[in-house]
Amino acid sequence: MKKYIVLAAMVCAVCACTVFAEEPELAKTGVVAMEEDEIKRTVVRIRGYEGVSPLNLFVKPGTVVIWLNQYRGNVMITFPHKKVSLACKSPVNFSLSDAGFFVSQAIGHGAVASLCFMERGTYDYFIEREPGLESAKTEGFRFEGKIVVK
Repeated sequence: MKKYIVLAAMVCAVCACTVFAEEPELAKTGVVAMEEDEIKRTVVRIRGYEGVSPLNLFVKPGTVVIWLNQYRGNVMITFPHKKVSLACKSPVNFSLSDAGFFVSQAIGHGAVASLCFMERGTYDYFIEREPGLESAKTEGFRFEGKIVVK
């Protein structure tokens, strides 16, 4: 358990450092500069078939949400509806799809992914096992949640 907390703390430190932006041209790209004391952090634990805790979040702009995979297999996180026009500089293990939605890479056991939410609004997302994995227990591993930025 300690290694997960240390890992999450390290990711938070990385996230905090990477959102600093001194270059004015970054503002033109939708990347936001934030001071370290403005950044809040929330950890979401993915426990596989036991669930996700917390699944729904209510956060303020500038909050970094960190998903920690405690499930024994790989998982993926997808934000299928809300296009992103404003974000912090360096999301961890996420990229933008061609349609402008955040999609995670496969997140292995003990690994993390994180996003910093800047825009107010509701962001629906889902977590599921990595597609294409063979398993006797394949039903029911899809958790749908939301992040509300107020």
